[in-house]
Amino acid sequence: MTFKNLQDDLIAEVEGILSEIKTKNTAGEEVVGVKGYAHQLPVMETDEEDVSQLMPYFIVRFEGGETKDDDDPWHVTTQILFSVHDESKSNGHEHLLTMIQRVTNRFISEPLLNRVYRADQDIQFAIDDDDTYPFYFGGINIKFSIPKIGRREPDYV
Repeated sequence: MTFKNLQDDLIAEVEGILSEIKTKNTAGEEVVGVKGYAHQLPVMETDEEDVSQLMPYFIVRFEGGETKDDDDPWHVTTQILFSVHDESKSNGHEHLLTMIQRVTNRFISEPLLNRVYRADQDIQFAIDDDDTYPFYFGGINIKFSIPKIGRREPDYV
């Protein structure tokens, strides 16, 4: 198990949790589901491309990790950052709250992810309170415990 495995598994899990969310993209077309990205959004390669075209989306990024002793697993602080586009002037924050509630409920009620990673119950969320209409942003901080390789005794002992 690697940190990258956690990131990939978490993206797949959150995409599944949000697979029925209905929003609109910046072109006004209905979008079902929310696409996840690891660490950052894809690099836009032409002037015609704009990251707002990717909405709705979420990003799974790691803030860092720690382990205290030989018997302690890795504790990886993870951010799940959400972004939606909503021209209606009233639903953007509601979409974010729905996404956040579904994801947090999943890990509060069932903390194991793929029977390997365990979500701590100390979960935090936030909604950006800046006026960024028609773009809305929010996120979750959640710590996952990940098994680690134990110490090996040298062969000459």
